[in-house]
Amino acid sequence: MLEHRLTDIEDPAIQILGQLANHTDVQGDLIHNGHIKNLASLMKNRKHETSSGAILAMLSLLPYPYIQLTAIKEGVVETLVNHLKHKKKCLFAAYAFSRILDHENIRKAMFELSAPDYIISAFKQGSFIVTVENEPGKEVLGRLMRNDDLRAAVLKAHTTAALCTMFKKGEATLNHAAFDFLDIISNYPDGKELIKESKIAIFRAIVVALDNQKWDSQMNAAIALHTLFGIRHSSERTFVTHEFQSVILEGLPRILKLLVHDRSYRVVGGAAALFALSEDGTVRARVREHADFKFARSGYFSRSIKLQYHDSDPREEDVHKMLDILFAAMEENPHHHGAHHHRGALNFPDVHPMPARSRLVTSLAILSCIFYIPCGLTTMLAGWAIDGTETSHT
Repeated sequence: MLEHRLTDIEDPAIQILGQLANHTDVQGDLIHNGHIKNLASLMKNRKHETSSGAILAMLSLLPYPYIQLTAIKEGVVETLVNHLKHKKKCLFAAYAFSRILDHENIRKAMFELSAPDYIISAFKQGSFIVTVENEPGKEVLGRLMRNDDLRAAVLKAHTTAALCTMFKKGEATLNHAAFDFLDIISNYPDGKELIKESKIAIFRAIVVALDNQKWDSQMNAAIALHTLFGIRHSSERTFVTHEFQSVILEGLPRILKLLVHDRSYRVVGGAAALFALSEDGTVRARVREHADFKFARSGYFSRSIKLQYHDSDPREEDVHKMLDILFAAMEENPHHHGAHHHRGALNFPDVHPMPARSRLVTSLAILSCIFYIPCGLTTMLAGWAIDGTETSHT
């Protein structure tokens, strides 16, 4: 049956197996006839259908101490920990552990095999944002964190560094996973303490993602600030948003430094973050009063600031759109200027990188520097190269 997993047939069979194992004579037969050993072996099978079916069958038997001791000797916990190390298997292994954490022998074996470190690794790669056995990964992670011993071990396993790494990447899925983790651990005293200790480092990690040439990274970082500040769900003020509001407010000058940079992509990153926070009146007041904002605003409208545009930087017209939206949003009554639509909603403009130059254009620029090709000739050749590139795209 476990060779080809058929849930409609197999799941009821597993339930019946668990019920039968309630009888001591059945437990004895399962052990002495080698069935526990066979199940432990099937858990290692490379086929997911086979290994997952064996794991679920084993879970139905592990509540019984006699079977539990035998299963541990057969390497069941070691197999699950090994699965935690693999991206495709780790969530199912975490699900399995969340079902058997109440057993002290299981927990002891987990800690001896460094399971908390591998749980953090699975979390760090965003494995808990999907479902397993029709259950959201967040609920699996939440069930794991309910155990005081495991939670304490996980929180000590370089958790702050993992969160910072996730936010620095500026990926929506990883940000979502990090939000879920912060929300879960905020329900416990040791989790709250970790949030207090790591919030400044996390904020700075998000600023790193803002200071990225890729628009997706910048936009996701801005959304992260929007979420952590509590604008999206301002009616449900949580411990996490309460802690991060003060850090973000104090960190506004760090974001404003991007707004007055001479590289265009950094200006866009700073503008996106400030726009994401602009619905809050305190943010607007502090930003408007800051010298960097006043400098950027006056320079923009007087056209006295010249930005640098390099390869893959945003197009000039997109920079202007982002700044127009920001300055409108920072007015004292932004709703009168159409800067916002619905409370908590973010509507960023489309931002695209500049068209890539052809290799010939780049080569000619280098040659003109090395061999002192006359400017007129270089310009003419470059023009032909650009025309050729544009023609090839049409």
